[in-house]
Amino acid sequence: MGFESTVGAEPVRAGSSGAGEASRGAGASALGAAVQLGLDIDGVLRQLDSLGRVLRELLDAQTRFRVGAAGEQHVAQVLVDLAGTQWSVLPDRRWPGTRRANIDLLLAGPGGVFVIDVKRWADVHLHDGRLWRGDDPADPALDTVAAQAGAVQVLLADEGLAPGEVVPLLVLDRSDLPPTRVGPVHLLGEPFLTRFLLRRAARLSADQLGQIVEALDRGCPPMADAEASTASTHPSARRSTRSSARSPAAGPPGVQEELISIEEAWRIVADAAAAEPVETWMTWLHPTQARLAARGWSGPARIRGAAGTGKTVVALHRARQLAVGGRSVLFTSQVKTLGPVFRSLFTRLTPEHADRATFASVHQVAVGLLRSAGRRVQVDEAGLEECFHRAWSAVHRGSPLADLGVPPAYWRAEIAHVIKGRGIRDPATYAELRRVGRRTALQPTHRTAMWQLYTEYERLRHARNLTDWDDVLLEALAALESGAVAGPWDSVIADEVQDLSCTAIRLLHRLGGDRPDGLLLVGDGQQAIFPGGYTLAEAGVSVIGRSTVLDVNYRNSEVILRHALALVGADPFDDLDAGPVDGSRTVRAARPGGTVVHAEADDPTSQTFALLAHLKRLHAHCVRYGDVAVLVLTNGAARRWRDRLAAGGVPVMLLADYDGRSADAVKVGTFDRAKALEFAHVLIPDSDAVPGPRRHYESDDAYAERRDLERTRLFVGCTRARDGLWLGTTATRGRPVTCPLCSAPRPTQ
Repeated sequence: MGFESTVGAEPVRAGSSGAGEASRGAGASALGAAVQLGLDIDGVLRQLDSLGRVLRELLDAQTRFRVGAAGEQHVAQVLVDLAGTQWSVLPDRRWPGTRRANIDLLLAGPGGVFVIDVKRWADVHLHDGRLWRGDDPADPALDTVAAQAGAVQVLLADEGLAPGEVVPLLVLDRSDLPPTRVGPVHLLGEPFLTRFLLRRAARLSADQLGQIVEALDRGCPPMADAEASTASTHPSARRSTRSSARSPAAGPPGVQEELISIEEAWRIVADAAAAEPVETWMTWLHPTQARLAARGWSGPARIRGAAGTGKTVVALHRARQLAVGGRSVLFTSQVKTLGPVFRSLFTRLTPEHADRATFASVHQVAVGLLRSAGRRVQVDEAGLEECFHRAWSAVHRGSPLADLGVPPAYWRAEIAHVIKGRGIRDPATYAELRRVGRRTALQPTHRTAMWQLYTEYERLRHARNLTDWDDVLLEALAALESGAVAGPWDSVIADEVQDLSCTAIRLLHRLGGDRPDGLLLVGDGQQAIFPGGYTLAEAGVSVIGRSTVLDVNYRNSEVILRHALALVGADPFDDLDAGPVDGSRTVRAARPGGTVVHAEADDPTSQTFALLAHLKRLHAHCVRYGDVAVLVLTNGAARRWRDRLAAGGVPVMLLADYDGRSADAVKVGTFDRAKALEFAHVLIPDSDAVPGPRRHYESDDAYAERRDLERTRLFVGCTRARDGLWLGTTATRGRPVTCPLCSAPRPTQ
């Protein structure tokens, strides 16, 4: 029947040794609790045990609270009644970046960092989304606590704290106002305070809290008066600012504890996140990248880096940061099915701000803009295909294009990605154009013939009053430039920008503009799966001084990353800049281990049985079906493998139907549709058929271009895998049995 050979460590099995033990150990420790968002209320109550005692000591000693604030004392008593552990109270602290302004109360614990202001106001109410005191708006008070939280957020970004974990909170003493939001500030009456804090599930570990409290102590020191100075040396105050640095399992005071390194702590946190459903993993932000999500840019910015370096999750947390700050956000990409997935993941991060973000493909955005301008859009794919083939039939006889050894589809891609995709309007510009990413060289006679083909296609299209997707982008851009329509978003985030056309980037730049935090471009040229390219300068976008390169892979285990990079290491790529980038880039894997399984089958039927057996072994070792994907090159292959898995008794769904919500079903889809997604395990049947063999009519250049694009698609599929990668091959395909990633002889079992 065949055989399997495994390269690297044993598969990572949740619930057994390896990552499973790490997750169980982490679950029993405060570090594991940092990512266990599902902790129950009883656990949170136990964690709040000592908070009441600390607050009572502080209030009785009249040390750090501002004496005389009756409302604050009343709210403090509510906190006293909670009774908890691991919470640190830092009252009357200096506002970061100021010399004399103070913050009334900082509260740091497993549920986050709270910047709290307490008001005892009469006649307070909400109207038209604003808070009022009688007839006067309360905007200044809200602006103050929001600014304080923003300053604390910037301070803690260097400690790796995600922006959303700093919560501005205005508590209205003796008010029955239920919890609500005005801008970034949480508002609530004092009776709702207990419930509000308890609903904040534990997300920060004891070690994290120790570092955070120390950072707060440095960056927000006690106000420099005699009373605050005395209070800072009070034994109870010292306990409050240091208590969260000790683990719940720590030994008695005075006994030296063995400490772990920051790297080990982060690895444990990552392993605990990996034990959760893959949707939770896809929103996990490594602490070292939190500052990127919170950073402010003075104009268009760019985040790039190799596969697995966390670009998309940074972009999602960036969207959350902007939405929490009151901005409306457009999050877009090339693939239309990613919109529902990103929307679901974003809602996990910040459900209360879900309505402030729009998730749509760039073509859906363009259609919406045109409809707002009164232009109805309908794209007839079949009609456009007929127009192109009629145009090709009319001009290809005797055309020099027919002698270049490429199929007609190549020239349709030339129209879409090179001519229309770059907004070329005249043959003179096309004649001089540097066709980035296109291997088939075109002489002047070829370019003249190509322009004739394009012109005939356009004539036929206009005769039938048809609009193609490239026209949709061009028309939407023209509508924006003429002022016929305006975008409703304050900020635009574009993911997988290497697959967007130059016209699409111009459109998004027009929407986001050059204003601060208006446009963020995220992507990696090594993962480009469409032909043709351009530079950001050609699109009119400058990111000078506002570009960040990520080089640590947090997704792929080391063995998987090494094999994936070997696949494309010899291929230089375009990264939207002035020249090619060496494909053998340096990327460090943060997660050791991993498995790459090479499964050789005698025939297609045997490969199906081998894939099903591997899936069921994974599931028997507690890998969720919903965390596994089967990825292939074409939609037809995806449907065939869906049917095979269903017939084999495996729950399955097409990746095209996946919306980002957890489902106990294996996802089956194409490499293209899997872009920006992640899975615990990826299975790639017929991996030795990608790239496909040279066709009899293909020239050397045409074959090299297609081979590189298909190999990039395979690379994208391989890098979706976090813990395990399975590569199926069929010996009867008539090719030498070699490792499809590195072209080395496959090791025997």
